[in-house]
Amino acid sequence: MLNKFTITITDVNGSKHFYLSQVIKKIAFYLIAFVLLFLIFSAFYIHYLDSKVSELDAKREELIQNSKDLVINNEKMQASLAEKAEQYAAIEDKIAIFEEQLGLGNENNLTLNARLEKLNLTNEQQLGVLLQIPNGYPIENKGISGNYGWRDHPILKRQEFHTGIDLRATVGTPIYAPANAVVEFSGYNSNGYGYMVTLQHNFGFKTIYAHMTRKDVVKPGQFVSKGELIGYTGNTGASTGPHLHYEVRFINKTLEPLYFLNLDRKNMDKFFNQERRVPWQSLIKAISTAASQKQQ
Repeated sequence: MLNKFTITITDVNGSKHFYLSQVIKKIAFYLIAFVLLFLIFSAFYIHYLDSKVSELDAKREELIQNSKDLVINNEKMQASLAEKAEQYAAIEDKIAIFEEQLGLGNENNLTLNARLEKLNLTNEQQLGVLLQIPNGYPIENKGISGNYGWRDHPILKRQEFHTGIDLRATVGTPIYAPANAVVEFSGYNSNGYGYMVTLQHNFGFKTIYAHMTRKDVVKPGQFVSKGELIGYTGNTGASTGPHLHYEVRFINKTLEPLYFLNLDRKNMDKFFNQERRVPWQSLIKAISTAASQKQQ
């Protein structure tokens, strides 16, 4: 044949003739079939790998988000722990200050709960403290007309130290003892106080009530309890109008009565810091010891 190569293969069975163009066609057919199969397989494999990569990306994003959440939660936890630590430290400081003010040692070997329990016991003893130290208003609180300290005397018209505080009141307002006491004096004073009562409290405290109505409600040497009636307000002595002149003294030193008027269990720690002319630490320790011995 023209333009064709013939390949003849002879064996015992005879001769076979192959034309080169047929061989090329078969090779091309098998080659194309292989390529198509390879491409199909590759497409499926690539799709499989792509799905796996998508799953891995989703897992990666999930892990990244979880990591971020853990970081945020950890920061919140750290902030919460720091806040709790500050609160704990603040409680420790307050307890330490209160223990010092009450004359107690700062016992670091005790747990916080033990110290709080101990402090609660002392807290109960505060009732005893308030029975011994003048506190609260001796009359119904209608305001203050004259403060403690230097002022122009309303009658003498000169600078004088006002040793007490003037409480507004109408004539006949009941006056009550601000703490347990014994009546030291009850009568008329010619030095401007008019009719007055002096109460001697425990631990060196004294209270004075001036310009009272002359009524013998209590007598010298009489014991009175906190809240017991001791007399009535008036306008006797060097007075420009009805009121109660009220003084608080410690070993005959005049103190700011306003601190004692506002004293209660809630602001006792503030009170100790306001009035520094009294050795509170040893005094409160003595009161606490006496209260503890009484309970035993």
